[in-house]
Amino acid sequence: MKTDAARFAVTLRAFHRLIFAASVALVAVPVEAADIHVEVHRADDAVVIEASALVDADAPTAWRVLTDYARYADFVPGLRSSQVLSRQGSRLTVTQSGDAPVWLLHMPFEITYEVTEFPPFRVESNGSAESLRRFDSTYLLTPSPGGVRIDYVGHLAPRSALMGRIEWMAARQSVVTEFRALAEQIERVGAARAGSVTEERSSSVR
Repeated sequence: MKTDAARFAVTLRAFHRLIFAASVALVAVPVEAADIHVEVHRADDAVVIEASALVDADAPTAWRVLTDYARYADFVPGLRSSQVLSRQGSRLTVTQSGDAPVWLLHMPFEITYEVTEFPPFRVESNGSAESLRRFDSTYLLTPSPGGVRIDYVGHLAPRSALMGRIEWMAARQSVVTEFRALAEQIERVGAARAGSVTEERSSSVR
């Protein structure tokens, strides 16, 4: 017969599998606010997050929003602070802190990014955090007839094999939340800019 400890271990493993399945389901569903799709898969000891969005805005607007790191906390849910610590040309150090929502929980996080910009279409970063050994990410903007396409690829690897499923879920969810918020903010800024241009043209006709 199984001991109480053995039964608890089996139950805990099943719970971890449930959490992982739920986290994948959360991030694999397209979002209505913008044409967004996100996929998550494992690669060796890392989790790879791939996201894409087609937003109704021009590339210069998308670039301005993407690289305005100090304003991220204004529109990214759960992000309390986003600060540029230093800048040397196209290289920056950015620190972010906040809480990643996971079901009824809120997992605090603090990440420092070493960012390299390749204007006007690509941003690469290497993130460091207490629980992450590797957090590399790339944003790519591609102009298209319908606006601009945003592609994101991120690789997350833990410092320890003991990193819990809930912590993994929080890390993944914070990345996806930020991507969605960026896409939606780019569309809002693009719509506001288009409205201003239309109003200016109407005024000039009068």
